[in-house]
Amino acid sequence: MNSISQNERIHSIDIIRGIAIFGIFLVNWPVLAGVESRDLTSDYEGFDRYIRLFYDLFVQTKFYTIFSFLFGLGFYIFMERAEKKTHHPKLLFIRRLLILFLFGFLHYVLLWDGDILHDYAIGGFLLLLFYKRQPKTLLIWSLILLSVWELFVLFMNLIMLLIPHETPNAFSTPVVPLLDWSLQVQDRFTAFYSEAISSSLIMLPETVGLFLLGLYAGKKEMFRRVNEIDTKLKKWQIITFLSTLPTWGIIITYFTINDPYVPFTMIAFITLSGKTLFIFYIFTLMRFLQHAKWQNIFRPFQYVGRMALTNYISQTVVTLFVFGLLFKANIIFPLWGGTLFCIGFYIIQIFISRWWLSRYQYGPLEYIWRLGTYGKSMPLKKQSSISS
Repeated sequence: MNSISQNERIHSIDIIRGIAIFGIFLVNWPVLAGVESRDLTSDYEGFDRYIRLFYDLFVQTKFYTIFSFLFGLGFYIFMERAEKKTHHPKLLFIRRLLILFLFGFLHYVLLWDGDILHDYAIGGFLLLLFYKRQPKTLLIWSLILLSVWELFVLFMNLIMLLIPHETPNAFSTPVVPLLDWSLQVQDRFTAFYSEAISSSLIMLPETVGLFLLGLYAGKKEMFRRVNEIDTKLKKWQIITFLSTLPTWGIIITYFTINDPYVPFTMIAFITLSGKTLFIFYIFTLMRFLQHAKWQNIFRPFQYVGRMALTNYISQTVVTLFVFGLLFKANIIFPLWGGTLFCIGFYIIQIFISRWWLSRYQYGPLEYIWRLGTYGKSMPLKKQSSISS
């Protein structure tokens, strides 16, 4: 058998996490740059219309789902290791969640209101209720929660489509980055406790449902048994891909008969396609990463994945500053141009992450997170005897 080692298995998870960070970046940049609203209500014409279709088919809702899945998997790995170090593993995880919530709060208030970290921190507390459950129970609860969420999204999408476009405040509008920054901070501070927390609670079925899938994968040791379960993975690759085709058909049909293209109209189907295609992506990568050739090809993503928190926050900071300066000059950035920006900056992140990890054991924010979790000092710099 061509099985991979425990270390390589963890590297495979890091690679998938790094790919998820890139997909999230592609989704976030139009809102961060003030090109798109949070509701995806902008009209797209010309070449950008096709770029937006590509996003909706292959990117939008397909990567935060992977990231959420990996959070649930990471919870299992954390608790499994914590149980060997302490008699109070749940207390460690609660401290970890509180630090994550603080990161999310600062990210939301100081930078932008699209933060997902506080959502994860809030949803993470519910994971503690499921840690000792059997895998079958986790899978059932996950499917129930995700089904409830998809029905809710479909219902809300239909309601919003019935609201006349001239209705004031019916939809959000793009926010120019860094314009009246102090005023934006004040508004987001108020919105955090008046809107963000309640929004996180509303999204719990989706958030926890995805977490539970990751916890299920951890309990079943799927990443350790890829060769053993390869036939099942291949079967579910086919099932999830075929399950995506009907939603793609609806989106493409709408795109064909409507010009300009408005993604918001298709948001329910875009969201639904994300729930099937993200599983296809994960299983495909799991199978690919059993082979040395594909490990080498995808290895650059590993560096970003090991510093996911640092890279996620830095993407926000850099995008806000770059497009904040551009918009002061009244430059309207096309969607295709922003996509090239994401690719370029992500490549820079790969090199910076690789350089950092050759000298340090953890990313900067990951190190702070660990200090807050364990409450004690630990070495950051690698010893000279440790290979980079």
